[in-house]
Amino acid sequence: MNSLGGKIAVVTGGASGIGAATARVFAKAGATVLIGDLQDGSAVAKEIGGSYQKTDVRRAEDVQGLIARAVKDHGRVDVFFNNAGIEQHAPLAATDDDMHRSIIDVNVNGVFYGLKHALLAMSQNPGPARGSIINTASVAGITGTAMLGSYAASKHAVVGLTRTAAVEYGPMGIRVNAVCPGIIRTPMLLQGFEPTQEVIDQMGRAHALKRIGEPEEVARLVLFLASEDSSFITGQAIAVDGGMTAGPMFG
Repeated sequence: MNSLGGKIAVVTGGASGIGAATARVFAKAGATVLIGDLQDGSAVAKEIGGSYQKTDVRRAEDVQGLIARAVKDHGRVDVFFNNAGIEQHAPLAATDDDMHRSIIDVNVNGVFYGLKHALLAMSQNPGPARGSIINTASVAGITGTAMLGSYAASKHAVVGLTRTAAVEYGPMGIRVNAVCPGIIRTPMLLQGFEPTQEVIDQMGRAHALKRIGEPEEVARLVLFLASEDSSFITGQAIAVDGGMTAGPMFG
């Protein structure tokens, strides 16, 4: 099950965190993987027998070039994990304007460029099932989230783009879904500080399962959505959040 044997997969933000975990899972499932990231992803690519291309998702030409390389090298794109993103914590009124623009540029425009060029490439694949795109949203894309105004706005936009693309391209046999992670142990979560176990435990208490998630736990959902095991699922924003959005936590 969940086999991607013979499939060509492209992963943005694949040098670390959820992207790297997913690239590894894809490769283990039999896919040939191309990683695109501004951060050097050559080590992960070498580990999984894939390839890496430096990609700044804020630049439409970089994203187009990443997809074009997959088509040039392998003839097509079957799976696209539109994952690259950034965040910053600040009260909304205290959010720096440049940081707001940067978050929107990466998380919204970058996802738009990825969708656009992946859809164009997949539309050339033979039908009826022409491809699967998975966008990384967040629980902040389906709820309001204090201290994450710009990030929440960007991830709500990702969910909107996901649903629109699913409706538009479903008739062509292209599925588009979003994953909405809770708090996951990634470099982005840990950037700028080294949390104590007490802090990690406090983060965990926001989830019904009383712990934070691991990148591999998100990667397994992405693999399911990439594979034909999810052949009748499209246009969905699926939380992988340990119960964070199920309801308020007490005790």
